[in-house]
Amino acid sequence: MSVPSVSGSIGFHALSSRDAVLSSAENFVLYLLLEAQPREVGGRRLPLNLGIVLDRSGSMYDEQRLDYVSEAVKYLIDQLAPDDRAAIVAFADRAAVVATPDQLQQDKARVKRAIDDLDLLEIGGGTQMALGMEAALAEVEKNYSPNRLNRLLILTDGQTYEERKCLDLARKQHGRISCSTLGVGIEFNEKLLMEMAEASGANYHFISDPATIPDIFSGELLGLRNVALTNACMEVRLSAGVELKEAYRASPQIYPFKNALPNAERLVSLPLGDIEAETATSALLVLVMPPRKPGRVRIAQASLHYDAPSAPGQCATTEAVVTYTLDRGAVGKANAYVMNLVDQVSIAKMQSQAEAAAASGNMDKATRLLGNAISGTQRLGHTKATQVLVSLQNEMKKTQSLESRAAKTQLLTAQATLRKTQMLDPESVKEALQE
Repeated sequence: MSVPSVSGSIGFHALSSRDAVLSSAENFVLYLLLEAQPREVGGRRLPLNLGIVLDRSGSMYDEQRLDYVSEAVKYLIDQLAPDDRAAIVAFADRAAVVATPDQLQQDKARVKRAIDDLDLLEIGGGTQMALGMEAALAEVEKNYSPNRLNRLLILTDGQTYEERKCLDLARKQHGRISCSTLGVGIEFNEKLLMEMAEASGANYHFISDPATIPDIFSGELLGLRNVALTNACMEVRLSAGVELKEAYRASPQIYPFKNALPNAERLVSLPLGDIEAETATSALLVLVMPPRKPGRVRIAQASLHYDAPSAPGQCATTEAVVTYTLDRGAVGKANAYVMNLVDQVSIAKMQSQAEAAAASGNMDKATRLLGNAISGTQRLGHTKATQVLVSLQNEMKKTQSLESRAAKTQLLTAQATLRKTQMLDPESVKEALQE
């Protein structure tokens, strides 16, 4: 049960896996879902302030990757509105600004010709992504405004020499300039690109087929157009005796919140980044509840801080309450909407554990974990996820490793599929909130 907050921009709710629980002498686990749903924001979109970072290392010539990237960037140029700003930077051993925002405004045709001539740039053939990020950040800073959507879009297919520096750059910009990463091909460093996107509150995409780059790029642009609120962060204050076991971003993408630990005041911060209109954004907390006497108990208070267009510094609040009881007949059934998300998070977690087991050489454990994940997707009716997991399991049984190109492609496809929350029925959201 929750006491929801509804401001002019957003609805914010808390849903626990059970509203009534049995008083007992033992600790027990309870799931708490905190969900933000943007409301009408007046139809105004945030103007864009983009830094487009293009990897032009030698491997980008494989499978015509650079050609597809060029077409995608030219598509984006055509979609820019007069009040948008965008800079284009290419990098290899060095970085070069291909186009500034002013040049794009003045002559799009000339910039498109420069995109066609990317391979003529004298910037070497290695992969120094940090240099490209720094050059793009400098351009974005020139037009930075809290009333714009400030973001880097990074397309890369290779390993970089300075991983730590790239991650530090992304983390440093959290709350100001987010970094969406688009990994091209199976040889890219997915761990680094995923961490960069998560650390800065943006999106991560795996591109297995270069031919899909334009579609994925246009999808990312559509998401940018739909951003309704920026710099969102949940703060959760746990009541005395309630312990946090784990915390996950649960929708629209699933990933663990790393280092989500309560401070001395029992307050946990969960950064969310940008929130798209008409898209539920939620966090799932796994709580360990202490035994209590019968009665209604507030287990947590939560606040959502965010910036709305022309109205920075907004806040919505909610709180979660459960009823302890000795009456077994009064114990309510589990909330189906919350448990559906719990199942999806558990499946994504099992896939990650299977990956770790395979990496350590324990293929029996990896296969068993994937089997459990497959059972979960079958139970949820998640056909696409079942198919990719079965393909991954078969490849692992055949090769007894994740080293082959086919196995890694299956693994990255499974990661990309399972990270997206897909099984939720919008009507069940309304029903859950009305209970």
